[in-house]
Amino acid sequence: CTLQTMTAGFLDGLGPAGPAWRQQMVRRRYGRDEPIFHEGESGDTFHVIEKGRVLIEVSTKRGDVAALAVRGPGEVLGELAIVGGGRRTAKVTALEPTETLSLTQARLDELRRADPDVDRRLLEILAEKLSETMAQLMEVLFTPVETRVLRVVLRLADAFDDGSLPVTIRVRQEDIA
Repeated sequence: CTLQTMTAGFLDGLGPAGPAWRQQMVRRRYGRDEPIFHEGESGDTFHVIEKGRVLIEVSTKRGDVAALAVRGPGEVLGELAIVGGGRRTAKVTALEPTETLSLTQARLDELRRADPDVDRRLLEILAEKLSETMAQLMEVLFTPVETRVLRVVLRLADAFDDGSLPVTIRVRQEDIA
């Protein structure tokens, strides 16, 4: 199961509880290049992307920035900080006009207590993201740079494929590198 299929339709994956969750969530809108949250800040909301795409980036202490992923509709953001009660581990920026449905930590905790299936879904998502991260690490360690760049471009083309040709990848060249 890929990350896209795991998280696509997160709310639908909750079965009969999905529509009830949707009604309790707050719609948020972000413009192109607008941050959704910053690395290091307190993680107090959980988001499900309804529309648009976002770029997930991390930075080193030296100030170098690495783009980790592009996420789109149905995928979740902020689950690691909110489940762990910690800080944001990455910066998330809207690549295009984006809408999310969000829940506060307190409301998510209430829903988790009311429906144990929610924790199972969150664990599946965290496990899949960990697996994806390990695969990225192995690729960085053992794959020639030319091959890595081509794979990134193919993943981005897939992420931005809306059925029309040509596919426009709305990510900076620096992020691909």
